[in-house]
Amino acid sequence: MEGQIGPVTKTLIAINVAIGLVMFSDELWGRMVFAGGLFPIRFTEGSAGFDGFLLPVLLTPFTAAFMHSGLSHLLLNMMMLLLMGRFVEQVYGWRIFLLLYVIGILASAFVEVAVSPDPTMPVVGASGAISAVIAAYVMLFPRAKPEDLGPIPAKIAQPLKLFAGWAALNFMMQFIGATYDVVIAIWSHIGGFAAGLLLAHPLLRYKYRNA
Repeated sequence: MEGQIGPVTKTLIAINVAIGLVMFSDELWGRMVFAGGLFPIRFTEGSAGFDGFLLPVLLTPFTAAFMHSGLSHLLLNMMMLLLMGRFVEQVYGWRIFLLLYVIGILASAFVEVAVSPDPTMPVVGASGAISAVIAAYVMLFPRAKPEDLGPIPAKIAQPLKLFAGWAALNFMMQFIGATYDVVIAIWSHIGGFAAGLLLAHPLLRYKYRNA
């Protein structure tokens, strides 16, 4: 299957890169993250302690998903979106793919707010939404035929094994990052990935519901 780049994948990459170029200015980066970054504490305790221009808190999961902490963060996310998003969009079509991406944003934000170890630290990046895309990709294009896991049928065992592997990978990334003073929002990754696992096959069935 040739991975032609679909319109949503192209548009998402273009918007992220454009905003990333604007945010190369340290001053603009700080202002934009303050105004539109995802601060878990704003959801749990409100914005009373913030002084300055802020976007409505319910918009911040979306605005934060188009901001990145630096060039490497941006390039890594866009590379993953390009490599996997084009195949997932080709399978689903642009409308369902966009729906998956939006749900990935919301699921990653929800889990981050619920579990965040530091609610005062802003979370930025497309990683949560892209994690949903990655999960859909590995469900739609398994490297081997899914197998039962003891009494657990393959259709349940497959996402369980993928989730366990993804969670383990992210906890390892968090441990390594901490040694270099790099903070990784692993709960966003885990939340988005879980959404992608749960929705991968239902979205496919929805696409072909009338076939």
